[in-house]
Amino acid sequence: MKVHVYTDIDTLFGRASRVWMDMLLDTGHEVEFIDLGTNTDAPLPNVGAADINVLIAGIYALPRFAKHGLPRHGKHVLWMFDPLTKNEASVHRHKASLFDALAPQLHAVMAMDTSIARYVAAHFPALAVFHLPYLVDGKHVRAPLAEAQRSRNIIMLGGDTPRRREAEKHFLASSAPLEVEFIWSGMWGAARDACRAGSRISLSIHADAEHTYFDQFRAFETWASGTAVVSDHFEGWADFGIEPGVHLAMAAPQDMPSVCAELLADVLRREAMVQASQQLLRERFSPAVWQGRMLAMLESVA
Repeated sequence: MKVHVYTDIDTLFGRASRVWMDMLLDTGHEVEFIDLGTNTDAPLPNVGAADINVLIAGIYALPRFAKHGLPRHGKHVLWMFDPLTKNEASVHRHKASLFDALAPQLHAVMAMDTSIARYVAAHFPALAVFHLPYLVDGKHVRAPLAEAQRSRNIIMLGGDTPRRREAEKHFLASSAPLEVEFIWSGMWGAARDACRAGSRISLSIHADAEHTYFDQFRAFETWASGTAVVSDHFEGWADFGIEPGVHLAMAAPQDMPSVCAELLADVLRREAMVQASQQLLRERFSPAVWQGRMLAMLESVA
């Protein structure tokens, strides 16, 4: 089987792409990686025929596919990380429009969670849906830095939204003197990895309150870097094997400053959370655990 793996933001989705490449090479298949970049208008590159196209596409590739169509050869399978909602009040609403334009051309969707699977089933019932969470290769799960080697206390990496700005205000108004950095854009790849690894706590805050979900990419990559996560409340944590207080701390944005202050003062608890979360990654979200199911998904489409 020959497979083309497409992505649009290599510094963001590159590891997810390489999960597929490594799995396919390990099982004796031919695979090629195509980085589309962030151009939303250019025609697709002519890379020849493939049996399957695995699309790990974000906000740049989706409109490009909608404008120019999908690759001419092979079956098309989309691994969907972005949340899908038709709620006009949500900042995520445009992603559903991009997906809807593409869905009739797809042969299957790999949904990262049940909310995406429900959306596809409701709006495109004829489209095959598989469940595949975000995965982290064991080689990217690094030993946590020692406390003395960490140069940042608290970080939040993500898009600039009113809800996150409100969360930032809660930290600025906190009675406890907390060093917190809300980094809105411009940090990718190795710089982002180093920032996470060198921080004591990384925040995961919903972009808005209209459509909330577990941000697997943010949490899993932070765990892999060896840093504790303080997350906004989300449903379905038990589906991932997550136990609040063990794998991460969970709090509403207005309560995050006090939760973070307690965690900063308790090095042993943070170390225990990192150890538990990295063990969870190895046991449940490693490509080695999912390899057979990943291959079966492609074979069922081919």
